[in-house]
Amino acid sequence: MIYYLLICRSLTYAQRTAKALERVGITAIVTRIPQTITIEGCGYCVKLSAKNYAKSLMILREAELYPKRVFTQYADGNYAEVVV
Repeated sequence: MIYYLLICRSLTYAQRTAKALERVGITAIVTRIPQTITIEGCGYCVKLSAKNYAKSLMILREAELYPKRVFTQYADGNYAEVVV
């Protein structure tokens, strides 16, 4: 399964992002950024399924919650940055 990781500037920002998505029925998991994609040491992201990605971006724009970066997590464990 393919997932998207929305990289957030802080734990609090990640929690707000997840809460905004969960209010509209989108499952969002707050987790640590995988070491293979982080450039700033430790950090937090929100993980969501690919089927909810487009709707999630619309919801987050309306809530004025913008991710710093976005990555796709493929089924084989590889990551690719997405231009938003």
